[in-house]
Amino acid sequence: MNDVKIALISATPLAIAPAAAAVSAAIPNSTVWNLLDDRLLADLKQQGEMTEPLAARMDILIESALAGGADGVLLTCSQYGVRADHRDPAIDGVGVFSADGPLFEKTVSLAPANVLLVASLDSAAADSTVRLRAVFAAAGTTTNIHSVVVPAASEPLATPELAAHLAAAIAEVSEAYDVVVLAQYSLAPAAEALRENTTVPVLDGPSVAAARLRDVIDGSPR
Repeated sequence: MNDVKIALISATPLAIAPAAAAVSAAIPNSTVWNLLDDRLLADLKQQGEMTEPLAARMDILIESALAGGADGVLLTCSQYGVRADHRDPAIDGVGVFSADGPLFEKTVSLAPANVLLVASLDSAAADSTVRLRAVFAAAGTTTNIHSVVVPAASEPLATPELAAHLAAAIAEVSEAYDVVVLAQYSLAPAAEALRENTTVPVLDGPSVAAARLRDVIDGSPR
């Protein structure tokens, strides 16, 4: 694979480092290009829904990445993922992926009876639950999705502290679960520590999405 340019489109600075690290690990010969609009989440919360102007702002960022020669585009914000999910690769010429599209596909492939979805924001938990349930439905299967929100994880934290907050919240869950899904890129730095102390798979968006980008760029099957 020749040198490639991967555009990361983010709505919070907290998502950039985990996404960039995952892309660099999966595609060593890549250059990461960051496009950031750090008002997207705040404005979405203020509006209470995805308005046309907000959608247009994300679409402009995607078009900018494509016009700038990106070989792959990854949205790191789950709540704007729909702006990537409905794009046509045949028109764009490259893969444009939502933050959790590849993550949800991977989750469904495990055929879990129960999913534990972990988020730091109520809005992210609600949005991801709806979208993950839709992916299961599209695959002709159903699952039980239980979400846990960890507000402390919404702040910038060192990885050990982030992992500790998430692990403590997960330990309090009484419902059965077969897989843990980290709903936001900002939670991904804790994934490895959680895997070391959890008997079920722990999936994070950046590593799954980066692997999917790599496969698309080099023409490998899923």
